[in-house]
Amino acid sequence: MHRIIYFSKTAYRLSAKELEDLLEQARHANEKTGITGALVYGAGQFLQIIEGTHSAVEALYQRILHDDRHAAVVKIADHAVPERSYSALPMTFREVADEEMEQLIGHIASEHLQASVTGLSAVALLRLNRAKEAVKLPTFLSILEKPWKEIPPSK
Repeated sequence: MHRIIYFSKTAYRLSAKELEDLLEQARHANEKTGITGALVYGAGQFLQIIEGTHSAVEALYQRILHDDRHAAVVKIADHAVPERSYSALPMTFREVADEEMEQLIGHIASEHLQASVTGLSAVALLRLNRAKEAVKLPTFLSILEKPWKEIPPSK
């Protein structure tokens, strides 16, 4: 079992209908490929956890990198896991307030940053390192533990 976690800025703000359509498409595609995970949306940003076989997860991540809805994609984690964390649905979803997403992405203090990528601006490096640390923080876990908005499949 493999997991990738990433965040991205959207190229434009998605409407409620666009989010519903995206979730429906993701669930349909993920069901076919054995992918499960969670999608958080807020402040014009996605935070997503995708799980499945290494090849399926990597193929999905490559499609995400080329998806026009994303203006930028930053991988936070990419590793093997002993089991799925999200097995109930092909994709769970939670929309959060802009402030909550900003807190989630930007929670870590700058003194904890470690420069690991060259060629990035100071702001980009700060965001990258904050995102890498966000998955370890209680804030991230508390957001994921809140009730998820389940959009029923289209008829």
